[in-house]
Amino acid sequence: MMVLNVKNLIALENKILFKVDNEIITSIDIYNEVKFLKVFNPEMNNLNDIELFEISKNSILREKIKKIEIKNFVKELKVDDKYILNLIKKKYSKMRINSLENLEDYLKDKNLKMENVKEKFTIELIWNDLIYQKFYEKIIIDKEKIRKEILQNPSADQLREILLSEIVFNVNNKDEFDEKYERILLDIKNQGFKKTALMYSNSETAANGGLIGWVKENNLNQNIKKIISELKPGELTKPIRTSSGFIILKIDEEKNYESKSNLDDKVRQAVNFKINDQLNQFSNMYFNKLKKSMIIHGL
Repeated sequence: MMVLNVKNLIALENKILFKVDNEIITSIDIYNEVKFLKVFNPEMNNLNDIELFEISKNSILREKIKKIEIKNFVKELKVDDKYILNLIKKKYSKMRINSLENLEDYLKDKNLKMENVKEKFTIELIWNDLIYQKFYEKIIIDKEKIRKEILQNPSADQLREILLSEIVFNVNNKDEFDEKYERILLDIKNQGFKKTALMYSNSETAANGGLIGWVKENNLNQNIKKIISELKPGELTKPIRTSSGFIILKIDEEKNYESKSNLDDKVRQAVNFKINDQLNQFSNMYFNKLKKSMIIHGL
């Protein structure tokens, strides 16, 4: 495995480190990826150089694979600026970026180029649209079942909302599962969940320390809801098998609230959550399939 000291990347000439099909990744690309990830995820500042290199390498490999695939479907990497701004507001609300001008000023202070950052978010938006177009008709939602479950819940108006984080990983066999799970648990204990998610998770949430966000417990599928209902803040699940791999969930915080929504609103909220959940799983499966099919030199 190739390991480079991140600090020394500046001193290196701009040399090719990896190649994904016809897309190259250079030492400067890795250096810029480190800067980008540090700006949008402060947790990156707690990593050593080897960890920074590995996480940045995996992040940019993921981006290159997506870029190669979406170029098979679009002529150019371009979306309306308002969608980029909406994505940034949604993903990085704490940064309080309200305009692209505001973002550009912020990036200048961090020595990042606006066009490079816009391309990253553009790739993410087009990828999400591609997944939607390819898999939306395969989504299975039973609205009547959801409606009945809500009606049968005696405490439907007294709900728990939880701040969830995740680590998603894939393995090829039981021995690999045991080894990887043990390593993940050890790093969670020694390094914390966020840092471990950065290092191991295959999910889109990895770059944000595994953070999924606030989720209404009742919107989770019955299997995960049952597991989660027994956990308290700070506790995590054992690996749960899903269609896209194994997932470890952690409750960061919880709060109870009284629902003011009517039945139709509750059904709609649950349906939207389940649609997004299935699309995320399709995204992970599709990406893993692409990664296996592409030739990656330098790893």
